[in-house]
Amino acid sequence: MISVGNARRLRMAVSAIALMSLSVQPVMAQSNGGKDAVLNACATERAPLQKLDKEYTDLRKSKMSAAIGEGLKTGAMVLGKAVVSGGIPLGRSGGGFGGMGNLMGAVSGMALQSAAQQPAQDGAAPATASVLFGQDMLSGAMGLNVPGVSGYGFSGGDNVKAYAALAVLVAIVATAEAYAKLKEQEAGGDLKQAAFNIDQDAGRQLAVSRSIADSGEALVECRSAQLTDINTRLASASNDKDRKAIKRERTELSSALKKDVDLTGGVVDQHTNMAKTFTQGRAMTDGSSEADVLGGQAPAYAPAASATKVSMPKSVAPAQSQGQAASPPPVAAPPALVAVKPAVVRTAPVASAAPLRTLPVGSSLQAKTGASDGGWWEVEVDGQSGYVRAAEVGPPGSAPAAPVQVAAKGGAKGKAAAKAPPPPPAPVGPTNIRAYNQSVIAARDNGKGRLSALMTDIQAAERKESVFYALLSNLGLG
Repeated sequence: MISVGNARRLRMAVSAIALMSLSVQPVMAQSNGGKDAVLNACATERAPLQKLDKEYTDLRKSKMSAAIGEGLKTGAMVLGKAVVSGGIPLGRSGGGFGGMGNLMGAVSGMALQSAAQQPAQDGAAPATASVLFGQDMLSGAMGLNVPGVSGYGFSGGDNVKAYAALAVLVAIVATAEAYAKLKEQEAGGDLKQAAFNIDQDAGRQLAVSRSIADSGEALVECRSAQLTDINTRLASASNDKDRKAIKRERTELSSALKKDVDLTGGVVDQHTNMAKTFTQGRAMTDGSSEADVLGGQAPAYAPAASATKVSMPKSVAPAQSQGQAASPPPVAAPPALVAVKPAVVRTAPVASAAPLRTLPVGSSLQAKTGASDGGWWEVEVDGQSGYVRAAEVGPPGSAPAAPVQVAAKGGAKGKAAAKAPPPPPAPVGPTNIRAYNQSVIAARDNGKGRLSALMTDIQAAERKESVFYALLSNLGLG
């Protein structure tokens, strides 16, 4: 028989367990759903970047990518042995080759493999395989979903679209030399045409990189609003319980920012690789240097462009000369810029700084440094210095054309009809490549760079609070 005291203790234990379940359950629910809630608060802004990230991941994991990798391993950018034999079928449906395309790919593949494996005779150097892309490679490229190519209008037909798709994949997973040889093949050996086609490739990707910059900036603004809200609530919290809950939310925001940094960084990395490939490929077809191609501006992939002249490769992977490896990169000269969208010149490189003036699209600016810093250019406009966002400017020739003004019908007599402006002068140099490099830099600075800064701000605040409360505890005030 249970005594009265034991019964009382049992009731107290049951009540305590019940109270604990009521208090712990909401906390557990919050911990399970809280992180997702903080992360998904900016789901709309993350969605375009997540879509691109998946598309690039699918490209790298595609069978076309495997075929290119197999070709590189054998010293020739051709269909690998497994691909030629049908072991790695190409295309979206996964089917094998067919008709003349299969025959062309097999013949070129076997010929190049034979050349690559031919031993040296009479002391001569062994034969090296050329870079060839069979028709089956182009057919396989048509089945890929390539950002900047798939779903875009092409005036040159399927063949142009196939080369454009294959060019993006080669630019991401292969070498600049292989890319240059692909463009040479596309142009039928005409290097001037190949150079023009490379600039066209950069132009197609320019729209994608600018959309990445805009998406990254929108994501930063969303996260900034979250952090501002958290800091406001934390400053006005009236008790320790509320402060601890808000601080947990801030820590979850830091975790979300880490995912954002990885997401934006991964997408921008693909374009950084392409910017390097386009720039170096253009230098090869021109017989010039990266610095010549970029006109003195900084590239997206290095602190400064190389001034060493290069030429078309004789083989897939020519060894770099010792002189080229040892040549220090020159300091980039401050470039001329134009506004590619309405640009606000501010007194400091922060969005809250006072505006000095607003520039319409096409306005000329002169940079005061060789590269942007933190997503901002220090510029001079009509003798006045200030700062402008990197996403709002580009190299000369990259601003969109002004709309043509047409006189309305039935206008007053005696008034001259508005004339269409004269066509702009032919651009000097590879303007798409220059604009693309600048756009990639802006995408990196306005996305990953600013998100990283927000995460650093949170970590600094947490360290400061930790030291502060440790001091209070040591003084017996905690």
